[in-house]
Amino acid sequence: MADPLPVVVRKADFIREFQRLAPHRHRYEVFRDFVHMSAFSMANAWPYTRSEAIEAEFMSIKAKYTAEEFKGLRRLFGILQELLEPEPRDILGQLYMSLELGNQHTGQFFTPPEVSEMMARMMVSSEGDPLRGKQFVTLSEPACGAGGMVLAFVKILIEAKRNPMHRLWVHAQDVDRTAALMCYIQLSLWGVPAAVVVGNTLMNEQREVFHTIAHHMGGWKWRLARQAEEQNAQKATTETPTDEATATATTAPPEPRPFAPVATVSYTHLRAHETDSYLVCRLLLE
Repeated sequence: MADPLPVVVRKADFIREFQRLAPHRHRYEVFRDFVHMSAFSMANAWPYTRSEAIEAEFMSIKAKYTAEEFKGLRRLFGILQELLEPEPRDILGQLYMSLELGNQHTGQFFTPPEVSEMMARMMVSSEGDPLRGKQFVTLSEPACGAGGMVLAFVKILIEAKRNPMHRLWVHAQDVDRTAALMCYIQLSLWGVPAAVVVGNTLMNEQREVFHTIAHHMGGWKWRLARQAEEQNAQKATTETPTDEATATATTAPPEPRPFAPVATVSYTHLRAHETDSYLVCRLLLE
């Protein structure tokens, strides 16, 4: 089989096709519609969770475009698959920045894949083998964007001969729906079991949840439930309170803490740590 075309060439193909598509519409609108329709197509591909609301939204977006323009959107999706094929990396975020949409809409900027990979390697080197003694790990990304950090971690797992479809489950969340769906598309195409949530992590908000097909095919709903049961059983045997401690907790409840002031959130620093069940890419809030 012939070697795939260089990423830079295929990226130019995507941009050229995109710029020809529906020139009377704003570039951000076309990109958003492409992302939403692609994500909805994959989300409804699993018959047992098919959503009529998602299907109706897909058809309402499709109605905005002519038959020829819709073919152009399909060609874009084909190019995207080729761009993602060589290795797990954030392609949609790069395209978003190359199209200068980051400067024209809400000030969004996506981390370059090279930086994401560097940080993922630092995370693994500081924590050691995250799969040591475990059947799988779960990774939480509370501000996922297009999924660059997650894809970088997936790349490291593959290099270590670990199959992410069986050894990794991801919880990714973003307040911006388009960014979250960009993440959903790329994790889906790489066969990563994941739940991608649209909502504000700081407010514990979940407006929508999109599960990748790999999540369904791998039976992750039951695997995660079994893991939770085992952890709860272990805690019940190791953290049984004494009668004295129970009485103290009953008679002397802690005083409520005052509300903390709302501070500006900085996304400039990332660190990783491991808990009992999660390998977390955690944003430091400043």
